[in-house]
Amino acid sequence: MIDRNGRIVFGGFLLFVLVLSGSIIVDVQLGLELRDYPLLSFLLFAGVAIAAPQLYLAVTDDDVPPQTRVQFAAIATAVFAIVFAGSVDDLRSLLIAAIGTGAVFGLVCYELLVGYRDSSEEAPTRAP
Repeated sequence: MIDRNGRIVFGGFLLFVLVLSGSIIVDVQLGLELRDYPLLSFLLFAGVAIAAPQLYLAVTDDDVPPQTRVQFAAIATAVFAIVFAGSVDDLRSLLIAAIGTGAVFGLVCYELLVGYRDSSEEAPTRAP
């Protein structure tokens, strides 16, 4: 039996496969290929298959620290942004790179916030 975490990650991957299959049908019927839209491809792959399940588990799972899941989602998004941005030459490349940069910047802000909260909780309070 697959545990809850596995079901959620597998569900995200299954949703990705279903959307990819739907895009093949759209390609055959209408002639619109998913590879002609690299921003949509990036959001589909990095967002639906990788980041969305991890961020959902970061909010709902108590077994793994949320910080670990947020780190994985942000780093994976940045890595896939580099890969997808390298395959395009125009403004879409810049937009995909900006999303990856935003993920890393968001991770840095998240880490600073978590560190600040941890340090303020550990600091002893002094009576006046």
